[in-house]
Amino acid sequence: MRAWSLLLLVAFLALGSQLPAALGSRKREKLGGCPPDDGPCLQLVPDQCMDDSQCPSRKKCCYQACYRQCVRLVSVKQGSCPKDPLRCLSPIQHLCHQDSDCRGSSRCCLGACGRDCRNPVKG
Repeated sequence: MRAWSLLLLVAFLALGSQLPAALGSRKREKLGGCPPDDGPCLQLVPDQCMDDSQCPSRKKCCYQACYRQCVRLVSVKQGSCPKDPLRCLSPIQHLCHQDSDCRGSSRCCLGACGRDCRNPVKG
């Protein structure tokens, strides 16, 4: 019984030591979006940030080249890009680079053959 009590006490102490870190690390997402990640994947590069709070004021923590880094915010329109289940047989060609390149409420979405302006879906 004594060993069980000691094990329980050690478990509570271990959990209690993690509580301040968990409570103090509230993730605050910045308004705006991430620029397109069209670059090659650099696989052995460690993440430079885990969330937006670790980035300077006009930057956001985004995946670029397959790792997280602080990059310049871009404006993002409402709605989500529709899913494109097709596979491209021709070279990839981007007709837009970010939402501001598109008219009205259209968003710059990644399709099978590159980015183009599309009507967003709700969500």
